[in-house]
Amino acid sequence: MPASNGNPKRRQLAVLINEFAAVRLWLDKHGNGPRLLVEDLETGDEAFLDPLELSSFTVATPEDREDWLRVGNYRGERKPRP
Repeated sequence: MPASNGNPKRRQLAVLINEFAAVRLWLDKHGNGPRLLVEDLETGDEAFLDPLELSSFTVATPEDREDWLRVGNYRGERKPRP
C-alpha cells in the first residue's frame, strides 16, 4: 500500500501486529490540525485521535487501560462502573 494511500494529507506511519491485533497508524492532516488515525486491519474500523486525546492516555489509570483492552470477544467481560 502506498505510504499516503493516494492522499497527500495522510501519511502512513506504521503497521503494528501481534497475536491479538493488527493496526495501521496514519498521520492525518485534514481538519483543524494533525491527528493520528488508527485503522484496525481486521475490521476496517477507524478512530481519529487528536493531541488532547493522545495526551489523556498518559494520565489514564491502570483501570482505564484495562477497560480499553476489552475488545472483540472480550467486550462482554467489561466490569460495570460504580
